[in-house]
Amino acid sequence: MNRKITRRQLAGVINVAAAASLGVVTAIAQVPATAQDFDSAARESHKQNSEALAKFDIPMSLEPAFQFKA
Repeated sequence: MNRKITRRQLAGVINVAAAASLGVVTAIAQVPATAQDFDSAARESHKQNSEALAKFDIPMSLEPAFQFKA
């Protein structure tokens, strides 16, 4: 079982493997990914959170006093 491989045969095997992997990569790249619209998802989440927080009445005495000094 001592097989010798020439440089040309080895180059051919490498070329075939590279072509096969390139074919797989292009096939994967062509499949449309399930594109998530992160912007609209974030806006919808913010809207839902704002609506949930708007249901609570917070008296002014609980809110902290802010002073902005430059």
